[in-house]
Amino acid sequence: MTTALAALQTTVLWGGFRVWQRNRDAFFRAWKVETGGIAVEPMVMLIALGYGLGAYIREVDGLTYAAFLAPGVVASYAMWHSIFDSTYGAYLRMETHNIYESVLYTPLGPADIVMGEVFWSATRGLLSAAFVLATAAAFGLVHSPWAVLALPAALMIGVMFAAIAMVVTATVQTIGAINNFFTLFILPMFWVSGVFFPVDQLPPVVQWGAWALPLTPAVELVRGLMTGDLHWWMLAWVGEIVAFWAVSMFFATRFMTRRLIR
Repeated sequence: MTTALAALQTTVLWGGFRVWQRNRDAFFRAWKVETGGIAVEPMVMLIALGYGLGAYIREVDGLTYAAFLAPGVVASYAMWHSIFDSTYGAYLRMETHNIYESVLYTPLGPADIVMGEVFWSATRGLLSAAFVLATAAAFGLVHSPWAVLALPAALMIGVMFAAIAMVVTATVQTIGAINNFFTLFILPMFWVSGVFFPVDQLPPVVQWGAWALPLTPAVELVRGLMTGDLHWWMLAWVGEIVAFWAVSMFFATRFMTRRLIR
């Protein structure tokens, strides 16, 4: 049983890599029009809010507002770019361009598709996070050498949110229905998860809800790495991110298999 499970995992990882490779090659053919969105928007948000709004805010948790905001932008844009690609991008590849149907004519299956899509979307999220982190470092907003670990953390965040998004992609009936995922879940979470202000400034009941959302531990993990405020709670946050990813991958694979294999 153990040998069979290990063989299955190895096969899915390899198949997922081949799907990731296909998406990477497509990205390289259009990178000139893709990179701007990945790099420019989060950097503009960091600079405009960090220094524009930050001019009216003295300190937040002992940091300048720009230094407080920077980790939140790193984490949240790892989320934004991974979920955009795993929702709208994946839906178009599945329903409009018929990429998934073509993949199924190869030895690959739905589990390989989900794995490859999740890690490709996370790669896009990592690229955006890297641009923001480099900008933050250039403006002196990085206060710890541990900030280098913000990049693998951003990859974890991207993998988690891409897996959550693939559950949505596997179940919606129209591309317009994806809007509900953003307006009812992603946007409210974006505002209450500690990106722009400390979670402890919210009413207690909202704080409890915020900590149950996947973005809050992600933001706090990156903020701790970039500011050098390391503590044992960070291990719990990593565990929460991994748990969200594992559960979402299970359901995404199950629902995608049901959708594609008829």
